[in-house]
Amino acid sequence: MPSRRLVEREASLAQAGAALDRLRAGHGAALCLLGPAGAGKTSLLDSILAAAGDLRVLHAAAGELEAHSPYGVVRHLFGRVLTALDPDALDGLDGLAHGAARAAVDLVLHRGEPVGDPSVMLNSLYWLLDGLVADGPLVLAVDDAHWADEASLLFCRHLLSRAGELPVLLVVAARDILPERRSPALAALVADSARVDLEPLSVAGVRSCLADLGHAGISDDLAAACADVTGGNPFLVTALAELLGTTDVRALVPRTVVDTVVQRLTALGSAEQALARAVAILESAPLRTAAGLAGLSPEEAGVAADRLRDAGLFATERLLGFRHALLRSAVAAATGAATRDDLHRRAARALAQEPDGLHPAAGHLLEAEGMADPWAVELLRTAARAALADGAPQAAVDLLRRAVAEPPPAAGLPGLLVELGTAELHAGDPASVTTLERAGRGVTDPVLRAHCALGLATAYHVGGFYELSVPVLEEALAELGPEHGDLTLVVEAALVAAEISVPGRFENARARLAAHGELAGATPGERLLLIHQASVANATLAPIARAGELARRAIGDGATPEQLASPFAWSLARIHLACSGEYDAAADLCAQGLELAAREGSVPIYAAASVTRGWAHLWAGRLDDSGTDFAEALRHAELVPGGQLVRLMAAAGLAEVLLAQGRLADAVAAVEQIPEEVAVDRNHATGIHLLRARGQVRAATGDHEGALSSLRLCAQRLAELDMDSPTWCGWRAVAVESLWALGRVEEARELAATELAVAEQKAGASMLGQALRVAGEVAATDGIALLERSVDVLTGSQARLQEARSRVALGAALRRTGQRVQGREQLRIGRELAHRLGARLLTERASTELALAGGRAGRIEVSGVAALTSAERRVVELAASGLRNREIAQRLFLSTKTVEVHLSRAYRKLDVGRDGLAATLAADA
Repeated sequence: MPSRRLVEREASLAQAGAALDRLRAGHGAALCLLGPAGAGKTSLLDSILAAAGDLRVLHAAAGELEAHSPYGVVRHLFGRVLTALDPDALDGLDGLAHGAARAAVDLVLHRGEPVGDPSVMLNSLYWLLDGLVADGPLVLAVDDAHWADEASLLFCRHLLSRAGELPVLLVVAARDILPERRSPALAALVADSARVDLEPLSVAGVRSCLADLGHAGISDDLAAACADVTGGNPFLVTALAELLGTTDVRALVPRTVVDTVVQRLTALGSAEQALARAVAILESAPLRTAAGLAGLSPEEAGVAADRLRDAGLFATERLLGFRHALLRSAVAAATGAATRDDLHRRAARALAQEPDGLHPAAGHLLEAEGMADPWAVELLRTAARAALADGAPQAAVDLLRRAVAEPPPAAGLPGLLVELGTAELHAGDPASVTTLERAGRGVTDPVLRAHCALGLATAYHVGGFYELSVPVLEEALAELGPEHGDLTLVVEAALVAAEISVPGRFENARARLAAHGELAGATPGERLLLIHQASVANATLAPIARAGELARRAIGDGATPEQLASPFAWSLARIHLACSGEYDAAADLCAQGLELAAREGSVPIYAAASVTRGWAHLWAGRLDDSGTDFAEALRHAELVPGGQLVRLMAAAGLAEVLLAQGRLADAVAAVEQIPEEVAVDRNHATGIHLLRARGQVRAATGDHEGALSSLRLCAQRLAELDMDSPTWCGWRAVAVESLWALGRVEEARELAATELAVAEQKAGASMLGQALRVAGEVAATDGIALLERSVDVLTGSQARLQEARSRVALGAALRRTGQRVQGREQLRIGRELAHRLGARLLTERASTELALAGGRAGRIEVSGVAALTSAERRVVELAASGLRNREIAQRLFLSTKTVEVHLSRAYRKLDVGRDGLAATLAADA
């Protein structure tokens, strides 16, 4: 029997012991045990779990077929603990499954509705874990993680990214395979965990191990020979110990050490050999299942299993399995390829009849060569759909690729390719383009072609290649007629979205949209077209109120399926509403979206609502609220398909917020977190906003030439797309200030006049007020009149920060012309408003001007609710409504620990406890 004592693993155990001590103190972490097959990873993991002692442990081991079962390891990890709970503890009002953890509990227990969105499942699994650690710290252990399914590894990676939030120690044991052979999720997990590398045993270690196995007192020469042959691999040393005295050690090599043990199988009977081959295929199995695959009766299989245990091949557990993966691999390798395939196919048919046997059966088909079996194709497609429903698109991709390789009947191939390309799209796999292009060449049905074209267009748009989708969508649209109903409008809307983003195609898009006239927004296709009509109204010189009207019609009740399915469409409609000056309405709609995201656990909707509300708050001047929203969007962007768009928009907005708050260094960091080549890439249309933000940041640092360079590129991109509207992306106001600073006075005045003329046509209070202010500040004459009009336009609007800027500019101009009394009044109002909005730079400027005008710039005290940060206030408001900390955390996509920190700070600032929050907020209101 193998030695249970670890040899030369003291340093590894000490590293793990320190991590366990930190866990007992409430600090989470991750360890990754890495070593070759046979290095003793499982034994080390068992020792670490034994050292956990008083800590709760959830343990799962992946098998080679586990990689094909979505969330298979997750189900093993949490299955036992969930099934052991009584119904009230699980599903009661205060139960573990209450709230955001529901989807994860349903997944583990094979119940409930599908979620589809991978981010929903990752978020739900996090909250399941949060509920479990309410009873104390937890150790999560995953053995043989190199065989784990990608969805489970993604959860481990997600948990690692939030390691500081939960008292959880994640211990993962995996083979130290080449980095390029690791799955993306495993590679990220290894890279970001604390590594524990299992080194080969020294000669002394080999001697010690052999002594434990009954070979004490061996010679130095024999110990050295054993170390040389085995490479210090503990399992090979154990296997070699069984051969000492029966073979010449130096005649062996590591590969043949295992082969020599497996050769014992040939000395056994045909029943033992058949059972060994069957278990090698199944990995591990009940006696009944293995017997059926081996063609034996249960009684015959039981006798054969005992003989295989006596021969040192099978483990002693009741479930049939090999003593070590190396032995299983050797038996499988000794089985002919045709026999292996036949066994895998027979295993698939047998397991498909078992409860929850769909994914295990599909896993066996993935291991076999295709034989054009329609049954296999259908089972693989069914398993792929189930994987997509569980939020595991990569597993669906693997299954559908195997179905294509079976292959299916020729008539069914195009439809299967559409399914595969769509799954690849969900998984963020660039291969979706090639797959959908191939599908498009074979599709003849107009409806299927339309769906293929929509998927292909989405794939192109993720990479920014809008021009490639135009001909594809045109061809699909040409084959659709009135009998295809709203699908025609949906395809046309996708075509318009592409044409808007392709230089030279904007007029085509406008003509298509104009041909539809006034749409009611009664169908998904109509609503999507309305969104694009709003885009055109915003991007051209049409009055901005028109864009707001169209956006409202597109939004409707805000709960239409295509808006929920597409965070981009959801966000775009609300952005246009905000551009029209209805900042409060847009923010309220985004708040509804955030509530929806909390109910569904959808990170994409949460990120979309956050970045959209961030812009609405920014344009209204609510800087702290805006900064919080942009930071939240950036924090979750990596879980959003096509998250680059979120990062570009949120980074641009955050930079503007930080500049207004006087945090120049942070603003520089915000724009520099996105590489410049991404911002200038013409395939990323939203990079336009980041170019403008770069210009603002460079101007603030005094680099006005650099600012103008960024702004000229922004203007060039806008001109290429025929979108040069200040409500879409106002760059001229920033450029005027840099031209003025460089002494290029006439250029500044000309550009300011152009901006004012355009703003007059758009007739939006914010942009018009800003244009009037900029023009007034650089005007040779009539500057005060322009500034006074700017204040008039902005007073009563929702653009409070623009109003503060214009009042300060007017007050300064009045002071310079000797009208100090009138100037002081404007400066006081502007200063107080700027301070209330958190615009520190503007507040300081107003204070300086007020002093020059002979006024007192008294200190503005901040206390009570006004002293709370935006993040603190959001937590306080939910706590005052009666929500518990965990419920607040789920609503705001925060950790419970973060909620506790915000509340602690709020209690100190407000000088009340939780019971006094509601009264304090009411009094402030």
